[in-house]
Amino acid sequence: MQQVRVLLLLGIALVLGGARPLFAQSALGYQITTDHAGFISMPGFAPPLHVRWSVNFSGTASYPIIIGGKVFAIDGGDPSTLYALDANTGTTLWSQPAPAGFGGWIGFAYENGALFGVTTSNPNFGSGAMFAFSAKDGHQFWSANLPGQYSFSSAPTARNGMIYTSGAGSGGTVYGVSERNGQVMWTAGVENGDSSAPAVTDSAVYVSYVCPQTYRFDPKTGTQIWHYSGGCEGGGGESAAVYHGLVFVRDLYNYATDGIALFASNGSLAGGFNSQYSPVFASNYAFLTEAITLTAVKITNGSTLWTAVASAGENYSCSPIVVNDVVYVGTSAGNLEAYSARTGKRVDSVSLGQPVSCGEYFAVPLAGMSAGEGLLVVPAGNSLVALQ
Repeated sequence: MQQVRVLLLLGIALVLGGARPLFAQSALGYQITTDHAGFISMPGFAPPLHVRWSVNFSGTASYPIIIGGKVFAIDGGDPSTLYALDANTGTTLWSQPAPAGFGGWIGFAYENGALFGVTTSNPNFGSGAMFAFSAKDGHQFWSANLPGQYSFSSAPTARNGMIYTSGAGSGGTVYGVSERNGQVMWTAGVENGDSSAPAVTDSAVYVSYVCPQTYRFDPKTGTQIWHYSGGCEGGGGESAAVYHGLVFVRDLYNYATDGIALFASNGSLAGGFNSQYSPVFASNYAFLTEAITLTAVKITNGSTLWTAVASAGENYSCSPIVVNDVVYVGTSAGNLEAYSARTGKRVDSVSLGQPVSCGEYFAVPLAGMSAGEGLLVVPAGNSLVALQ
């Protein structure tokens, strides 16, 4: 009943208005777009898919960024290394290992020809580190200290000339950093700064931590617009997603559902939903993923459009993404499954050879599927697999 309730309220949000969803043709960071809606438009891209190339890393593979004829991804080995790969062949064009003493790369974001990355630590206890590299040739533009915290697990998000991330250790801090020179433009205190890649629109930065502790900040000034408190606080968090005037958050304590939706305008509770992985959205539908079910729910009236069930002996193991009218999701058996977003019919299944694992909770590097420029790219164990 709770799940239906939130989606009925989503219909109200559509009437009232709110942040409009983004429509991308390139993948710029975690969950493709800065609002984490998980949708991308690539005209002509449709099943059946085949593997174009596969690259083996020494450690686990991160979510990819796909833009400008390149695929950028982190090899979570030792040292943790950012790679720029040729989108046609998978050949390495350049690489940037995490500097000695800075831990590993958590994740990267792209904007304006640059890649912005955050490491798990900094040799100077009490601060974190952010780096900017040229997407063209990998040379370093700048590095910056993120003051006041010593534990970092949140991937960055870049939009409109700013990069946003958060850190923990002594409470928590959200940072707004200039893309131009790495200057920290603002900071804001939160409970407690772990494991939440900011979801960003033109008018807001949303972060969400355990219980939940969810916040909306002004992206230019860092002014807190609202704060929703779940009544406790501690270590942990999962990235929010924003769609049609609501903010979807998870990592709850003592709620009846896996997640809740909050009205983006004022942070008030809209209702609950059940999804083990980050929900994704397209064409007024929400796609909710549990261990063995993928469910499409119509936002305007809360009705279940269809439910797909994982094959016997395997689980869904990653937040899905939507490319045009197809929902793609990885499984624990190493398969990429494709379902019609309209009917739920399985329209393709591709074996990737290794389990697709996209855990979000303190994952370093943060993993996830992505698509852009005619490719769908999936981290499968220590492999990065590109399909077309």
